[in-house]
Amino acid sequence: MTIKLYLWGVGLASFLALISFVAILLFVSPEGVGSTGGVLILLFLSLFLALCGIFGLLGYHLRRRRVGSEMAVSLLTTSFREGTLLSLLLVGFLTMKVYQVFYWWTALIFLILTVAIEMAFLYQEKE
Repeated sequence: MTIKLYLWGVGLASFLALISFVAILLFVSPEGVGSTGGVLILLFLSLFLALCGIFGLLGYHLRRRRVGSEMAVSLLTTSFREGTLLSLLLVGFLTMKVYQVFYWWTALIFLILTVAIEMAFLYQEKE
């Protein structure tokens, strides 16, 4: 599989996840859901998948423009790892807001934890 085909697949999957997110927002009534939370999980999962793809593709294209065509696979893994962490951060913030535990100090702890995970990956890459 070429990188171009992989990027098209990720773009298509992100677009479908975004369509799913919008469809859940438009067609599911919050009153009809009840306390099960299954629809909320699907909502956050579709948002997470869409953001992963969008941030990963955006990061890859920005890095590719800056660096050039060499090391394309390395740029791809780094971009999608950082896109996944950024998506996890944003969806985590939304989840904390839904469950009413979003305070500045909980957001800061979650942000520090996310940055620590990224630093661990960067440290592991240097070795």
